[in-house]
Amino acid sequence: MARILVVDDSEMVLALMQKDLGAAGHEVFTAPNGKVGLKLFHQQPVDLILTDIYMPEGDGLELILSLRKSGTGMPPVIAMSSTTGITNMLNAAKVMGARFTLQKPFKKAELLDAVDSILGKPTVPAVV
Repeated sequence: MARILVVDDSEMVLALMQKDLGAAGHEVFTAPNGKVGLKLFHQQPVDLILTDIYMPEGDGLELILSLRKSGTGMPPVIAMSSTTGITNMLNAAKVMGARFTLQKPFKKAELLDAVDSILGKPTVPAVV
């Protein structure tokens, strides 16, 4: 499937997303902040990046900006945040280049639908 980098300062979020995305057949790499995420991206190119907005030592917006400036080609980005009232920052992430945004907490199905949509995998409607 795809190589996905997940950048988030919560170890629990990283573990859960690695489990869910891995179970869907993706190879998942994780980073605790934007600085480490950017370094990993340059060492290990990926097909998609999921990044939290607010993190110490390099937030998601800084990561998106650095990716745009890197000249190596920016993969699709999904920006996410759990901060209440953060809608404007998620919109700012879209303006900066994020292809999709997710408000935490989100369901596993929402995550996988967003990833599949960006990676071009057709979604199959659930049978009721």
